[in-house]
Amino acid sequence: MKEPVMLTALDLDYQGQGVCRYQEKVVFVKGMLKGETGLVRITKDKKTYFIGELINLKTTSMLRVNVDNPDDLHYAPLLHLNVQSQLDWQQKITEETFRKIAKMDVSIDPILCDNRDRHYRNKVTLHVAKLDTLKMGVFEPGSNRLYPVKHMVLASDPIQKVILKLNEIFKMVQLQDDTLKHITLRSFQQKVMLIFGTTKPEWSEKDIFLSHLSLPIISSIYQNILDNDYENMGKTSILLFGDETLEVNLGNLKFSLKPQAFFQINTPIALRMYEKVKSLIKGKVVIDAYAGMASIGQFISDRVDRVYAIESNHEAILSAEIALEENRIRNVQLIESDVSLAIERYLPLADTIVFDPPRSGLDDHTKQLLLTHLVPEIIYVSCDLKSLVRDINMLKAHYRVTSVTPVKMFYHTIETETIVRLEKM
Repeated sequence: MKEPVMLTALDLDYQGQGVCRYQEKVVFVKGMLKGETGLVRITKDKKTYFIGELINLKTTSMLRVNVDNPDDLHYAPLLHLNVQSQLDWQQKITEETFRKIAKMDVSIDPILCDNRDRHYRNKVTLHVAKLDTLKMGVFEPGSNRLYPVKHMVLASDPIQKVILKLNEIFKMVQLQDDTLKHITLRSFQQKVMLIFGTTKPEWSEKDIFLSHLSLPIISSIYQNILDNDYENMGKTSILLFGDETLEVNLGNLKFSLKPQAFFQINTPIALRMYEKVKSLIKGKVVIDAYAGMASIGQFISDRVDRVYAIESNHEAILSAEIALEENRIRNVQLIESDVSLAIERYLPLADTIVFDPPRSGLDDHTKQLLLTHLVPEIIYVSCDLKSLVRDINMLKAHYRVTSVTPVKMFYHTIETETIVRLEKM
């Protein structure tokens, strides 16, 4: 369709898009808020819906806030919506997802959040590409179009300083090839771990970058060798400068992060989330599944008798071993294995399972085991509402939902963290 049409957004969907209607079909339009009217060009005609591109707005919502740099919307798609409305949106989306997928009307607890809606991210991955000049930035979702990033409003202040320095270096450096693909920055307090993701160990520009990265806040620099094109981190990391680990505190616990180790990106909210998990647990023997560095298992260890922490990533297990020693925790047992392979052995021993799975949710084998070995209590920590509710839908014949708590981990994004407690019927 060539001619733009005037449309009004009737709602905001789970991807933060305005939901309009045209010719008896839904039109999804990025950048529109509920109640706004604007000129829209239909860019894709699907079988049951349209995709539209907003050209300009005729009327604006009172919930809209000014965005200084429109490119920020590529990594912060709700930046134009006021903070309270983002919280309301997440509550609403949580209720609707349970109703649509699991046919359940659940009571939603107050959302866990704080007032830090900017500069909260302690980990950022940027991609490298040769445009008119060498740039680093973020890709538009579902495309290879890179938007350069000079300042990231969601990143911590130390990470901002390193991004600024990297942009200065990029003006001087000419890449010999496409070996350098990603740059990951991790921070805690005033220290930054910098990780260059390359396709091979031989990297021509390595010494140039190292010679210009003398900032006091950079505590370590790694080169990570990528295993494939679709992941940001490979299995092999080479220390080029500084400390082997980044030291992070979570409450009274200490963790030593290596490049590949997963850790929560917004530490203060992670602490509140873990406190909520601890408060929900009634059992005394717990399986911490998809444990990572066993951060949840360690956090709850003073409330329970025993924790079996299952994790497949070897680097995470090594980091967990160090943390257990530093934190003097003796009742957490680490099991290096896929959850689907190890959980059957430990199910008969546990009265509680804490799941914190990847975005895809629980695998089919694990769900079948849960239907065979009914543990009294499941605490499910999820980063994806749809996979969470799909899993609960499969379990609901044997378990009832007793608590649903949304967590606003990432303001200005469409990411939704949720804690659900299930109890055997």
